[in-house]
Amino acid sequence: MYTFHQMWGLITPQEAEEKIRQQREAAGITDPKNLEEQAISLVGTDIYEKLVKGYTEKQWGRPCSELPAFIIRRLPVRFTFDNNYFNARYQGIPIGGYTAMVERMLEGIEVRLNVNFLSDRDYWNSLSDRVVYIGSIDGYEKCGNTGCFPHFSYCTIGAKDPPKPAVLIVRCCHISPKCTLTA
Repeated sequence: MYTFHQMWGLITPQEAEEKIRQQREAAGITDPKNLEEQAISLVGTDIYEKLVKGYTEKQWGRPCSELPAFIIRRLPVRFTFDNNYFNARYQGIPIGGYTAMVERMLEGIEVRLNVNFLSDRDYWNSLSDRVVYIGSIDGYEKCGNTGCFPHFSYCTIGAKDPPKPAVLIVRCCHISPKCTLTA
């Protein structure tokens, strides 16, 4: 409700529901075929344009009109002043936020940024008995531009500037002093 109040100056859940209903009707979407249509059918055009569209297109590297509708169906739309993301009894943000939590998890671990695991796999794999790769599965499987996994094509194939995979070198970890991971 805080978002609806800031955007439209509305106070009650009924006012917000009515505003979204009006925008859905104006859009005339009865059977959403893509993420854009699904989002508008869930939250209306204003919320879609201001909060969903830019973020989603940046994250996926594709226009919302080219993404499948199911991606956004899990978006919780609630008409309460409760700021929690889920309707779960127990939830929260780590003390200091997620950045501080990850920093604590990586204490004592060497981190190298802007390293491309895919360009020199043999070298990175030689640093450890165990390697954890985090990045494009198509890139890891050496699929090229055609992709190995067509059902995931909206994730990685055809992006204008696909992100470089990151490599994290863990020379010691809490599991074993011999453990070295590359992610």
